Amino acid sequence: MRSFVVAAYAALTLIATASAQMPSPRGPEPAPSAFDPDPIIQITTTFRARIEGLADPRAVPSPTAQDTARRAVYNMAANECTVLIEIWRAECRLNSLSVYMALVNTGEPGPEPPQFPSMIGTAVFELKPRSSGP
Repeated sequence: MRSFVVAAYAALTLIATASAQMPSPRGPEPAPSAFDPDPIIQITTTFRARIEGLADPRAVPSPTAQDTARRAVYNMAANECTVLIEIWRAECRLNSLSVYMALVNTGEPGPEPPQFPSMIGTAVFELKPRSSGP
């Protein structure tokens, strides 16, 4: 019986010693980042392309003119990721792109000059830090 008590005491002493160990110190804290605490940030950008080929701002643009302006907005959105990658040194992904035609002028005379129709695009890009792996 006495050997059982000695063995139990020895086991409890080892368990207490193990649980009292201090955790090993961590390395230096990483430098603050725009990506903390969420590893993904979003950037929203708006693009505008004038719809060409209209003499009268009240005229409805042709499908060809609308397509040309829409393609210009798409190209602007595609090129924006290139700029964001360079500036943020991160991976870039186009999350969403909304494109619509803005017919601004009502044809009413006024102090403002007539404004021609435009194709407007609003893009949301997601940036995340580049992985340091191979």
